[in-house]
Parts: sequence; C-alpha cells; structure tokens
Amino acid sequence: MTADDEPIRISLKQEVVCPEDSEHRFPLREGLAESTIHRMQHDWLQEQERELARARDQIGREFSEREKALEQELQRSAEEITSWRNREATLLAERAKFEKEKAEQAIKLAKQIEAEREAISQAARTEEVQRARVREQILKDQIDGQTQLVQEIRNQLTEKNAAEINLKQSIEELKLSHQEALLKTSNDARQAAAAEALQKAEQEMKQRFDEELESLRLKQRELEKQRDDAKQVAEELRRRMTQGSQQTQGEVLELILERELANRFGSDRIEPISKGVFGADVVQHVLSPDGRLCGSITWETKNAQNWNPRWLEKLRTDMIAIKSEFGVLVSTVLPTGVNHFGFVDGLWVCDLTVWPILASTLRQQLMALTFARLSAQGRDTKMEILYRYLTGPEFRERVNAILRTFVGMKEQLEKEKRALIKQWGAREKQIETVIDGLSGMYGDLQGIIGSASLPEISDLKLEDEDQAPRLL
Repeated sequence: MTADDEPIRISLKQEVVCPEDSEHRFPLREGLAESTIHRMQHDWLQEQERELARARDQIGREFSEREKALEQELQRSAEEITSWRNREATLLAERAKFEKEKAEQAIKLAKQIEAEREAISQAARTEEVQRARVREQILKDQIDGQTQLVQEIRNQLTEKNAAEINLKQSIEELKLSHQEALLKTSNDARQAAAAEALQKAEQEMKQRFDEELESLRLKQRELEKQRDDAKQVAEELRRRMTQGSQQTQGEVLELILERELANRFGSDRIEPISKGVFGADVVQHVLSPDGRLCGSITWETKNAQNWNPRWLEKLRTDMIAIKSEFGVLVSTVLPTGVNHFGFVDGLWVCDLTVWPILASTLRQQLMALTFARLSAQGRDTKMEILYRYLTGPEFRERVNAILRTFVGMKEQLEKEKRALIKQWGAREKQIETVIDGLSGMYGDLQGIIGSASLPEISDLKLEDEDQAPRLL
C-alpha cells in the first residue's frame, strides 16, 4: 500500500458544515449512511489486523532468532561448565593420586630411614659390643697382671719377713754363742775375734736386709706406675671407642649415599674416596646416554648433632681439587635458616629427604650444559653467557623453584581450585544476566502484543497477567 492509498482516519464525532446552509453543523456520523459506517469500520479493523499480523510475524522472527542465539549461548555455557567440571574432576583425581603417591613415598622413605637408622644402630651396637669385649679383656688382663704382681710382692714380703725373723734369730743365737764363748774362754784374742766376727755378721745381715727392703720399695713403685698406666690406657680406649662409634655412623651414611647414587643413576660412574684419604666422600661422574662425560658432583656426608661451618670450606677445597661443577653436603643437621635444602656460600646443603631430587636436578643441568657446549662450539660469546647463567643467581633460583615445586604442589592445586571456582562464579553471573535480559524482553513483548499471541517458553514461564484491552 502506497502513501496515496493509505486511508484517512476521521472521527465520526467530528462536526461538518452543511453544504446548503453554512450556519448548520452536524456530526459526521449523522451525515453518513449506516452501511458506509459499517464498511469503514470493517475496513479499518481489517487493516489493523493486517498490521498486527505483520508486527506479530516480525516479532516472532526476531524472538526465534534471539531464542536460537540464546539456546546456542546456553549450550556453549553448558559445554564450558561440563568442561570445567571434567577439569575439576581430573584435577581432583590427580590430587588424590598425588596425595596417595606422596603418602606412599613418605611411608617408604620413613621405612627406609628407619631401616637405615636401625642398620646404623645395629652396626654401632655390634661394634660397641666388640670394643667393649676387647676393652674388658684388656682390663681383665691388666687386672690379672696387677693381681699377680701384688701376690708376688706379698709373697716376697712374706719371704723377707721370714728371712728377717730368721736373721734376728741368728743374731740372737750368735750373741748367746758369743756370751757363752766369753764365759768359757779367757783368751783376749778369741774374744776379739768373736766380737769381730759377730759385728761383721751383723753388718752383712743388715746390708742384705736393706737391699731386700729397697728392692721391695722399687717393685712397689713400679706396680703403682703400672696401675696408673693401666688407668690411662683404659681412658684412651674409652675415648677411642666413642670416636669410633661416631665414625662408624658416618661411614654407614656414606655407604648409603654411595649405594643410592649407584641404584638411581646406573649409567653414571660413582667413585667413593678411600677411608683415610684426604678429600670428599663420593664423586659422581655424570655420563650422557651415549657415554659422554658431562661433569661431576662432589658429595660430602655428615652425621653430627651440631652444625660446623668449616665443613663448607673443606667441601669447597675438595670440589676445586676434583674440578667438580657442583658440591653438595648431605647432613643430618643444617645451618640456621635452611629448611630441607639451601644454597649456602656457593654450595648446596640438604638433608636426607631431598638429596635424591637435588641430585637428579643437578645431573640434568650438567647434561643440558654439555649439550649447549656441543651446540655452541666455536661460539665463545654464547658459552660465556651460558657460564654466567649457570654461575649466576638465575640458575640457583631455577633449581630452588624446581625443588619448591616438589614440596609445594599441594598449595598449587588449592590455588587452581580457587581460581576455577572464581571463574565458574563469573560465568554463572553472565548466564544469569543473559537469562534476566531474555526474561525482560519476553515480558515486554507480552505487554505489547499479549501473552496469548506469543509461543510459551517452558523455562521462561510467567505468572498470568490481565489481558491487554482489545480494539473494538
């Protein structure tokens, strides 16, 4: 319908001027025939219905398009939610698996440490028993020897006492004989000879007695010296046995480290340092899969109760002498401020729980360094940059990050879970906003064209409202 064909709408109540009498006015309704009025009303109603049908079709198409777009958005949101839920289930499963493996590893490590401690204690107890038996036998032999010496001295004293008594009896007998001789003879010469013989016999007996007494005193002093020497020997044995027990525990820890390195890294060459030779405990020569030497790691073990900073100086000296790239001190006691592991004065320090991970990390870095050297042959600048990287703080922080990842994976899982929950909340808000907007648009359309004219959407059910007033 063109603009010229569009009907002119005039109210039937509008007054018009009579063509015969300009003074006379009357409503248009009165001037038209009844049939004409009905025809005009019918035409106008049909036109209104056609316009309403066109508007309803247009709104229906727009609503269908919006409904389809909304359904697609809802489907994408549902798929995304399903994906996130699957991701959450996967993360939860991985977390449960990690917790299980972590618990099993902790139990295995605890059992291994307990077994090693039991082996150390058993070895220490066995050696302590053996040393105690040796010490007991030595002390027993010394006591037996001292007892024998005392008994010999007592026997000698008894013999000397008996000799002294016999000597006194002999002197008394000589005196009696002399007196009898004096009584029997009047010869002055005999008396003088007897007196001289008696005096000489007394001097000889006194000299012999003094010599025997001095000999007994010398033997007594010798016995006292032997007793003092025996006490010193016993004290020295006790001190050496105490040092030997600690040394044995350290040797057991060194053997455990050597055995574990050989088991974990079978392709490497593990060289223990002989006992009594100045230097570190174990040297690990790292070999690539094709047998190429990538470098070495110097290992030192300490089983003590108190930390000694001089250990690091000794390890650094040994590492320089061996020309190793890394030096690691595995100790039962760590310096203040170090928890499980740390980088102290250019050397790695760790306890018995994390040294396998540190060994694997340093070993991989040595292999990477060797590969970089082979790839950059003839390029001194890159090698210098790589050397600065390996000796700088960035490499140290990277190793620290790797080790912290091992002990902090649980915190990372918790952070990921919180982030997912936050994203789900944002998605849920967006979906609610879309649904609220669609519901508002649906309500606006119901208010315009009536709820009976719109198709019903089950997810957007509204309460019954009063129907819009209809045109006559």
